[in-house]
Amino acid sequence: MVLRLLKSQPLGSESDEDCLSEPRSVADPLRTLTTRAATGEPAAEQTLLVAVGPSMLRVVRRILGTRHPEVQDVCQEAAVALLSALPRFTGQCTVLHFACRVAVLTAMNARRRASHRGSGTFSDLAQEVEDDGLSPAEMAEAARRRAVLRQLLDELPWPQAEALGLHVVLGYTVDETANAVGAGPNTVRSRLRRALAALRGRINADSNLLEVIGARHD
Repeated sequence: MVLRLLKSQPLGSESDEDCLSEPRSVADPLRTLTTRAATGEPAAEQTLLVAVGPSMLRVVRRILGTRHPEVQDVCQEAAVALLSALPRFTGQCTVLHFACRVAVLTAMNARRRASHRGSGTFSDLAQEVEDDGLSPAEMAEAARRRAVLRQLLDELPWPQAEALGLHVVLGYTVDETANAVGAGPNTVRSRLRRALAALRGRINADSNLLEVIGARHD
């Protein structure tokens, strides 16, 4: 059921920007629906998953890789996690931002579980084919950058990986990341600094990683 809801809208029906920018002055159209879903109302839960499912799916694919064999399972896991977390949602961000954060953390946890099992993941270098308009060489290079970033997220201590994932994958600002993780902005800046310091050797060895990380510190 959850997977069917996540697939009920085409992946291209919304821009990737839908969960990358936090509206400042527009009322959240999903807030009332989310309040109803948080009480366990089945119709509200289903409608909410239809609304946020495509964005959550895109986020999971960014973390795992487009053709990772567990994408569908992790999407279902993220949807269940979102519904479970709704009673604790305090409105510190839009509902869509909250859903995408749940998807990021669920996918990162899935990668770490796979790493601990020793099962590994597909190589994104050969699997990612979603960069329309790029040459084959550019597509391969973009896929390689994503693969390295995903590996780094697996290796970092969890607080640093969480901050980096939200900052890089979802485009959260330092303040937005702080609100999401329940930490102060200075703590988030410190986590990002330590994460980037730990990656510095790898970044210096591969200048293309600078494009991925972005170094967007406030």
